[in-house]
Amino acid sequence: MSTLATADLTAGTPLAAGENWIELVPAVHAEPHQVSFPAVIEPRRHHGLWVRPRLRREVADAVCEWLNVVYPIDPDWYPLARFEDDQLVVFTGDAARHRHEIGPDVGGRYPLGELGRWFLSAPTRARRHRTVAARNRRLQSPGEGETLVSYGPGTHARSVFPARVESCAAAGGRVVVFRPEIAQAVAEYCTSANQEFPDDYPLVYFEGGTLVHVHQHHRARDGYLPWRIDPGPDGAYRVDRDEWPFDLLPGKSEGIVHAFRAIRPTGEKRP
Repeated sequence: MSTLATADLTAGTPLAAGENWIELVPAVHAEPHQVSFPAVIEPRRHHGLWVRPRLRREVADAVCEWLNVVYPIDPDWYPLARFEDDQLVVFTGDAARHRHEIGPDVGGRYPLGELGRWFLSAPTRARRHRTVAARNRRLQSPGEGETLVSYGPGTHARSVFPARVESCAAAGGRVVVFRPEIAQAVAEYCTSANQEFPDDYPLVYFEGGTLVHVHQHHRARDGYLPWRIDPGPDGAYRVDRDEWPFDLLPGKSEGIVHAFRAIRPTGEKRP
């Protein structure tokens, strides 16, 4: 399978009910190693972070083809896999004990169990789409009723975004509400920063009209699933959980630009 074909899987294949995007720990953080696949994941993790995926047949076929691309590049890192009739056969070494035969479950999916270090990720298209568009976007001042908020650890450069801030006792006292175009910029910024600082930033992307947030630490917990934020009646996105905290900026503060732009985290290279 070509790199383009594997990329097309995440570009053209919608998630089926109950599915999320998963990724196998890559040997190298570059194409064609970083490719995501849709899968149902079991609630229990193994060895902490790693999920137990269950793959549709067409997705399992795509995984086999992708492994044929990356295995020759780094045969000590990746397994090989192929179908023999309706059995998915995974080879993790040359010995007979390294041959794993997986049949379909009652739903027609192939459970990988503890084979491979798979983790909750974002679609390939989201990680490949860097923040060029956001950095080149014309600066916009906060709209009516909006103020400035920022996100990012204190040790990194931060991005500043306009948002409406509402009081809510149930949400830790504050709800941050983004217009759709601002939500898109926030998603691009967080996912780009996650590639450089995976312990400090979440993966955030759009799945259709839904904003999806994958917490960088919570995803290792048994039963965790990504947080899906649907737009409200006004099309805006409400961030009302403390797992994605934003800081308020003062209305006037020396050095603060009253506009939004995705600021490259310290040390991040240009694409």
